Amino acid sequence: MKKVFIIYILFILVILPAAAERTYTADFLTFGTGARPLGMGNAFTAIADEASTTYYNPAGIAQLTHHEFNFMHATFADLAAYDVASYIYPFSSKTTFGISWLRVGVDDIPITGVPVTTKAIGPNNRPYVVGTFSNTSNAFLLSGARHLTTLPRDVSIHLGASLKLIYIDAYRNANAIGGGSDLGILAKTNADRSTAFSFGVVASDFLTTKLYWNTPPENAGESPHTETLLPRLKIGVAYHQKLAIFNSRLTLAADVDTRNDYEFHTGAEYVLFDLLALRCGFDGRNGTSRAMYFTAGAGLQLRFVTGAAFHVDYAYQRQPDLGISNRLSLRIRF
Repeated sequence: MKKVFIIYILFILVILPAAAERTYTADFLTFGTGARPLGMGNAFTAIADEASTTYYNPAGIAQLTHHEFNFMHATFADLAAYDVASYIYPFSSKTTFGISWLRVGVDDIPITGVPVTTKAIGPNNRPYVVGTFSNTSNAFLLSGARHLTTLPRDVSIHLGASLKLIYIDAYRNANAIGGGSDLGILAKTNADRSTAFSFGVVASDFLTTKLYWNTPPENAGESPHTETLLPRLKIGVAYHQKLAIFNSRLTLAADVDTRNDYEFHTGAEYVLFDLLALRCGFDGRNGTSRAMYFTAGAGLQLRFVTGAAFHVDYAYQRQPDLGISNRLSLRIRF
């Protein structure tokens, strides 16, 4: 156990010098997954208790003891479709695996031509559609997590990691492929008590993620174009409180992400009668300008004595340069 913590601290020390640098490579990986965490401002590093946690903190899937599917769909600017699918497989009482697929794409983009290329476009030389193509960005995550130990005062420690494959397909067979990995740790007090706390740390792209394009180099003798995702650190805390009124639960969470010179996320969730969930948060973004975007959401959940459950979640979110998006996700546990 001591060796695991020493290794993790060494990774953090390696990451911190480069973690705050700006990058827009594979920016689709910042869109978030699952309407529940999105409605909470993406403050989910220390919660990480559903299938979408393969994206937020892979260590969290060690908490899941049932098979679980998560599906999400959204559109950006009525143009790009964003889809996410995740599956959790509890291998044993202490080990859990998960797999996720993220896709952002614009499909059926028309390719046009003109009858006479040497003539100007006009009534007798009108453009026509010769074909279509798609511009898509994909990420595949393979995650594994294990419950390491339970410390005094009933604090559970989970460790997890994700391997990710990134594939981007653009016009005229131009594409990029790359791979990387994330490492996460989650500490949580006994959730059965009236008050609980949790703490999570994720080292994203901790070995540096590279994207290799198949496009020819600008000059002869040069290597093909390569993009790099530098390591970054996410740290989150969460407070969980059971309330007697309406048999409810309150969760407050906050994250800091070293991406783009630090981004902050805060969120809250209030669950009534184990049936209806209300959520809100602020999603910090530091791209072309620094801003905190308000998010909100709601969820309906049905739980069964067997441990199975059915969840429908909705999130309202503003994205920089993409406007307002409405996210809808479905979670099935069995």
